[in-house]
Amino acid sequence: MLLSSDSESELAGVLSHEIAHITQNHLERFSKKSKKRNYFLWAGVLAAVLVKNGEASKAIFTSALAGTLQQSINFTREHEWEADRVGTSMLKKTEFDPQGMAKFFEKLKSGGNAREFLLSHPLSINRIADSLQRTVRSKSISKNESFAYKTIKAKFYYQKNQKIKAEKNQEITYYMQAYQAFSQQKYQNAKVYINKLLQTNTSKSSNILAGRIAAKMGNLELANQYFDKNNSQNDDEASIYYAAKSYLDNRKFALGIATLKPFLRNNQGSYESYKLLANLYLKQGYEGRFHIQSAKALITQGKLEKAIGHYQRAKKIVSSQDLYDVITVRIDDLQQTLDLYEY
Repeated sequence: MLLSSDSESELAGVLSHEIAHITQNHLERFSKKSKKRNYFLWAGVLAAVLVKNGEASKAIFTSALAGTLQQSINFTREHEWEADRVGTSMLKKTEFDPQGMAKFFEKLKSGGNAREFLLSHPLSINRIADSLQRTVRSKSISKNESFAYKTIKAKFYYQKNQKIKAEKNQEITYYMQAYQAFSQQKYQNAKVYINKLLQTNTSKSSNILAGRIAAKMGNLELANQYFDKNNSQNDDEASIYYAAKSYLDNRKFALGIATLKPFLRNNQGSYESYKLLANLYLKQGYEGRFHIQSAKALITQGKLEKAIGHYQRAKKIVSSQDLYDVITVRIDDLQQTLDLYEY
């Protein structure tokens, strides 16, 4: 989606569409309706089995299956239209161009990109026309794309093609030259390019890359100076994550734990942050804590059964009764959630 977009508003349009699927409870609504449809499907299968005439049996089964599939398609289309409408309303309340969603979908339809998205989000000319019509009275917003959007898109292009895309923006060129040299472990070259960039650009993305380069060169004090520039309120997860990873790479595990643990105690972290803290604990020899943080990482991915497994292994290792009790409660909560899903 990122590589297919030409503006941040187009990408925001896709995200608002996906958020709308969640806020409108489409998965739950689809599941409930699917259960009702399954009753009709199995009734058709049973009827087909009971009929002795082979051709009649085949016809009944085919009819039942076709009817069920058509209902699923219709219900999915209904959800797509609703997600378009709700998502467009979200965009109108933001600084992004409300026409971003319609423009992006029109591009997908004509260009044939993003096949996976199109398979799960059926598009039609009518839907695109309807999206454009809803925003025709909206004022088109001319917004400069953020440096973060440009750099992330450029990095995806590099990872996909293993080469830097030609950029008109000199700052993006310096950033990608530094990033490429960093990826190739040519840290001295990376430092030259990042220093050129920092003369005119001290964005969050630039500071993080500068910090990562300094850390790889063994200068943790300088690396932390760059990370701290983004972290005035100790709430920037990316900067904290890379600061902790710098300590891991330089085998200062206790400092890495001291950096990352306070953030995750007060904030919901990403999978990567919990996994990093788990690895830091393992390197420090705290196997019980490793399993606890591994469980938290898996929970962010919805892998609850595997998370329970890690908690159960942690219970056998931890020596603190209070921690043992906390783990027991967490296992019970996860098991109740799993039972609810199965129900």
